[in-house]
Amino acid sequence: MTASGWSITVKSLPPVGFKQRLALACALMHEPDILFLDEPTSGVDPLTRREFWLHINGMVDKGVTVMVTTHFMDEAEYCDRIGLVYHGKIIAAGTPDELKASVADETHPDPSMEDAFIGLVEEYDKESAQEAAS
Repeated sequence: MTASGWSITVKSLPPVGFKQRLALACALMHEPDILFLDEPTSGVDPLTRREFWLHINGMVDKGVTVMVTTHFMDEAEYCDRIGLVYHGKIIAAGTPDELKASVADETHPDPSMEDAFIGLVEEYDKESAQEAAS
């Protein structure tokens, strides 16, 4: 019991998915023109992930600009434009198809978004090493 007569136990805290839904609802209460979502589906189950993306796409359809950070490359493909951040720098930007096309070659004619990210990071590292050597 605390001085105010109330106590909260750890087991009474809601699950991550519920907290994420609540945070999204709070963000939408003010009907923003621009919405920033930092890892909105991190730690949630696949059904909740799908539900979040349905809501996000619904907001976009209503004219809301939504900026999302994610480590899930399959989720990045849902976005109209992507900025790939590596070591705190945007190393590439474009549509998912543009980024994938930038790393396509004879051995990988149809790369995934993950292939694109890895290829662009490797290219950045190679260019950085060459600059450092010169």
